[in-house]
Amino acid sequence: MSAEGVVLERDGAVAVLRLCRPDRLNALSAAMRHAIAARLREVTADRDIAVLLLRGEGRAFCAGADLDDMPENPFAWRERILLAQAQHLALIRMDKIVVAAVQGAAFGGGASLALAADILLLAEDARLGFPFVHLGIVPDGGAAFLLQARLGSAVALDLLLTGGTLPAEEAQRLGLTRRVAPVAEFDAAAMALAREIAALPREALMLTKSLCRQRWGQGLDNALAHEADAFALATTTASHRAALAAARRRQSAPRKGS
Repeated sequence: MSAEGVVLERDGAVAVLRLCRPDRLNALSAAMRHAIAARLREVTADRDIAVLLLRGEGRAFCAGADLDDMPENPFAWRERILLAQAQHLALIRMDKIVVAAVQGAAFGGGASLALAADILLLAEDARLGFPFVHLGIVPDGGAAFLLQARLGSAVALDLLLTGGTLPAEEAQRLGLTRRVAPVAEFDAAAMALAREIAALPREALMLTKSLCRQRWGQGLDNALAHEADAFALATTTASHRAALAAARRRQSAPRKGS
């Protein structure tokens, strides 16, 4: 396991970027964000990689930001958001095909990370959660833009304005993914899909991804610029501070039966 909680593995033309903090549900710390950036640079530069598979170790894909490792002022927050955005843009723009294989919870920044992939594979127990408003903040990592691009404004607004959760079965019904796999077969299904794509003609994959992005990616840069400023502003509010303190109390409270 990597000290930063991020591991990059190779399986032929498939690279697997794995979040490895299962005891924290792969919650994203600052160190993990910097480690992801470094691993993505490696993947982007490696011409032998055709497919990047995003995974989370353990029972969750990624629970979002680590509440114990938060920036302390709006400018630091803005820098953290810009870092996340740069990583998601790298996934969107790289000439590799990106598959996110999501089991369990993918909440907040974890959901944003999954939405930046080209293809989403969900386990039957997967849940994409958008709790930003509950914490007094706005969606980050491009979540508002990506969710509208993938699902349309009506569903995206419902999820984002209520802090809602999208289970795998509903995600498939709404068209966010074609692929939902049983939990017991999920690891094998994820690798089989990645290898199937990697076996296809490389240039056709790259050009098709670029062609499709011309349609749904219009306005992405402007949306991300506004997102970073809006997020930083939201962190200055009293409602955010109160919501974050309440979330930390819930996190540290002993569980029933423990």
